[in-house]
Amino acid sequence: MTLTAAEIATIVNGTVEGNSNASIAKVSKIEDASSDSLCFLSNKKYIHYLKTTNAGIVLIDDTIQHIPEGLTVIRCSHPYVAFCTILIQYFDYKDPNQGIHPTAVIEPSAKIGANCHIGSHAYIGNGVVIGDNSKVMANTCIYEDSIIGRNTTIRSNVSIYYQTVIGDDCLIHSGTVIGADGFGHAPLPDGTYIKIPQIGNVIIGNNVEIGSNTSIDRANMGSTSIGNGCRIDNLVQIAHGVEIGENTVLAGGVFVAGSTKIGSNCVFAGQAGVVGHITVANGTQLGGQAGINKDITEPNGVYTGSPHQSFKEEMKSRVMWRNLPKLEQRVRELEQQLKSDK
Repeated sequence: MTLTAAEIATIVNGTVEGNSNASIAKVSKIEDASSDSLCFLSNKKYIHYLKTTNAGIVLIDDTIQHIPEGLTVIRCSHPYVAFCTILIQYFDYKDPNQGIHPTAVIEPSAKIGANCHIGSHAYIGNGVVIGDNSKVMANTCIYEDSIIGRNTTIRSNVSIYYQTVIGDDCLIHSGTVIGADGFGHAPLPDGTYIKIPQIGNVIIGNNVEIGSNTSIDRANMGSTSIGNGCRIDNLVQIAHGVEIGENTVLAGGVFVAGSTKIGSNCVFAGQAGVVGHITVANGTQLGGQAGINKDITEPNGVYTGSPHQSFKEEMKSRVMWRNLPKLEQRVRELEQQLKSDK
């Protein structure tokens, strides 16, 4: 696959500066590029690479004014988005698997749409419905009465429990478990526990991506729900009855306890934790390892620390913590001075 600067500019609605006939055959990081590479520059931290890069074409925005002589660039409003557009259309991995593998087990009442792929040793249970153009990879199990939408890919070794609903255009990565029992155990007078049946399900919207080895538990009653457009990273735990709004992003290692309601367009950094039975407002951003222990009611707030506080207040606190040794020494000196004065 080769593309010229003029062709790329048309696709990304950009403007060529330099050789419009310059061509590329691959994509690269700007620091590793060769003469047939397409790169992008959106983080000004890397602007110095413009002087040394061997890239054939670089996507930039209008904030970059000084272009080295001989370098072909394409100016566009969002270079990273433009780069992703080219990746998706021309360089993304295209899964070659088609059809139903002879070792797959498909129960008689399951319904498989047109142009689907069911991989080797996959299991499709009774009453399962899989939409057109979807793919279920090797060793994945989809249990009874689950519904999978169109154009959805479920990678290998995924377990999808009964009555789960997954929308269109989703991607579920390997090792993930969707619909396992929520953690419900009631204590008895003798110190033992009785298991609380988890009779709800999991509902996942359209255009959702879920990383590897993530667990999304079924609700005790009702549904655990993941809104359209969400992005959930690897090793995330979403407990029973959690509700997550549209276009929310959870990075690796995030834990959300049961029955919590998270709004739309939130971003939780790695290892953030949220207690159960609370509400988190739309647009909330959490720093890494933040611990949320009560409702967040104001939208678009930025929080960090555990227990959480506003980012500004947490930064003030950290400055004070760093100064504690100096404060301790000052107190010791003052104590010695007081003793001497006596």
